[in-house]
Amino acid sequence: MARNKILLLLLICALKIQAQPAVNVKAAPGPNMQAQPYPRERALREEAGAFYRVDTTRKIIYLNFTAHELYEGLPYVKHVLDSFSIKASFFLTGDFVRKDPQWVKQLYKDGHYVGPHSNKHLLYCDWNKRDSLLETIPVIRKDIKDNLNALKKLKIPLAKMKYFMPPYEWYNKEVYELVQGMGLTMVNFSPGTSSNADYTTPDMKNYISSDTILQRIKRYETTNTAGLNGFHLLIHVGTEASRTDKLYLRLPELLSYLIAKGYQFRRFE
Repeated sequence: MARNKILLLLLICALKIQAQPAVNVKAAPGPNMQAQPYPRERALREEAGAFYRVDTTRKIIYLNFTAHELYEGLPYVKHVLDSFSIKASFFLTGDFVRKDPQWVKQLYKDGHYVGPHSNKHLLYCDWNKRDSLLETIPVIRKDIKDNLNALKKLKIPLAKMKYFMPPYEWYNKEVYELVQGMGLTMVNFSPGTSSNADYTTPDMKNYISSDTILQRIKRYETTNTAGLNGFHLLIHVGTEASRTDKLYLRLPELLSYLIAKGYQFRRFE
């Protein structure tokens, strides 16, 4: 009986692996493994304060992923990163950390940056009136502290998670100053490629397909003088089921293209 159960488990694992798209590594990724401090002295800031892009003279990309309630693509994303020997940055909410701590431990153990993304993924300020807070400063401070505490319980040192990406990648100057006062550095995605819109679903007016996102990434790379140099490229590891064209499933294609263009990858350090 025990032997039959083991054979059944092995069969299930084999079927799951076969169900994932094949990863075809076409470029030697060795240089992408190097870890270096984030060169903030050469970084660009948004008007509200966060760093959104770094040295535009070097072909370096900071590959970033966020996760909250949806993260069905995380096993595949990790598999692809492992195949390319690339270290990335994962910004995780407290809800995610508590729900699946083993994933957090594994990402940290594998050498990826693991950092805070808020505790409950609250929308801190109004989409249209950015200077208007939707939560009080004490509530926001607690939200961030609870996120940090959830990570600290997994033995991740505070000194190792000093970069914070705000929930919804949306904040204002008041939130920025609060985050700075907590000893964290706020970072955000680089605009221009629509990669951050990979969460949108076909029923939304702002829906953007993965084909279109990849086209925009390539167009930005070829039409801008600095290309994607210093980019903070953001991808979500999970989306609603109604979005069937998951951008993360195109990650091997994207990474192969960028490596062929001479880009190297960094994590926040």
